[in-house]
Amino acid sequence: MPLPTGFKVHNRSNEIIFCSITNKTGGNPAPFEIKPFEDHSWTRSGWEDVSISNKQKTAATSLWINRGGPALVHFDGFEKPLTIYNDYRPDPGFIVNNLSPRNVMCFISANTGGNSSWFKIPAGGSDKWTRKGWEAIAFKSEDGKERIGHFVDNKEARVTLDFLGFDEDLVFHEPPENFIADEHYSEAIRIADRSYAAGDSRASAPGGLTASIFKVDKLESLTIGVKSPSLGDHNQIYTLALLINHLKYGLAEPGIVVSITPDWLKVAAYSCEFDTIVVLGFPTKAIDLVAPNKTRPTVGTRLLVVSQFTRRDSPATQGVQADITMGPRTLDKWHNFHPLVAQFVSDDSHAPLWKERMDEVDEDLWQDTWEGWLEWKARHGENFFRLGCPTKIKDLATTHIDTSLPGYTP
Repeated sequence: MPLPTGFKVHNRSNEIIFCSITNKTGGNPAPFEIKPFEDHSWTRSGWEDVSISNKQKTAATSLWINRGGPALVHFDGFEKPLTIYNDYRPDPGFIVNNLSPRNVMCFISANTGGNSSWFKIPAGGSDKWTRKGWEAIAFKSEDGKERIGHFVDNKEARVTLDFLGFDEDLVFHEPPENFIADEHYSEAIRIADRSYAAGDSRASAPGGLTASIFKVDKLESLTIGVKSPSLGDHNQIYTLALLINHLKYGLAEPGIVVSITPDWLKVAAYSCEFDTIVVLGFPTKAIDLVAPNKTRPTVGTRLLVVSQFTRRDSPATQGVQADITMGPRTLDKWHNFHPLVAQFVSDDSHAPLWKERMDEVDEDLWQDTWEGWLEWKARHGENFFRLGCPTKIKDLATTHIDTSLPGYTP
């Protein structure tokens, strides 16, 4: 029998701590005293807020953490981040999503145990069955006049099946290699969606994308030269959610590769809100890993840019950031824009959506983007640009050294 899922908090510090875990999935949320080098366990079945404080409540730390079997949380002191070890795997079985426009009845045989009755799944709904191996899966309409069946092996894992209709093939999703990482990403999307729903700004042409953890991790480390925590780390979930929010709900606009040297690839990123561009620079060694199909684009390649904006709501953000020269059609209401190049930070599986968004851009704007680059180069020079990794796109452009340009002496 699998161990109950939940949390085990191990106090590896020299002080007494008090730990409380929210009860969104049940349990007691009251704080529990944990002495130095002791631990305590809580049974939970999902995401919870783990909060730790000292007795005087003068020091505290907390983290939104997914349960494991159990998730092991190490506390090493208030000045250090919590460390989480999690090897959770759910019971094997089937999750069936009814993506058709009407209710459907579903049956799964009980060769490996369980209930083989028919169950109704409403349109847009889902249900799950615990099974372990080959099973017959059947669907019928509520009146029983339409039926379809399949024989499916879940390979002793939890798999997802999408029912699209009686005239469509059943879609089988392979189980993720790491269930907890998959749930981490899904929770980041939910956080991003909740943030968007609570906001008051809506893009006229949203990006509709999500982030590639691999691409962003590589782009960050190779651009700034420091290995940062991976977006896949448990304590980076809010950073990942912010990035997904940007790509999913930010404004989709044009970008063009305008210059390539052995050291740098530069992209002119246009914003209709400012009617101008800023130039983003990417180390070519990073582009060779994150560009679509790991193929370096050429000058003139069109790219999709997704931007968010800084309001003029504080003394520090009045006017326009100094590296922005507004065009004649500017809306003149923002302080800054933060462009992400979609092809370099979202998964290649989004390629059809990249194309769809770029096809929606007026041809005149592509020309404006290129002309904006020519004006930028005449004004600032070819090596004046912002770094293009997500943590740097807001920063003021500066002049960067390019060892490949004539006249440079190391």
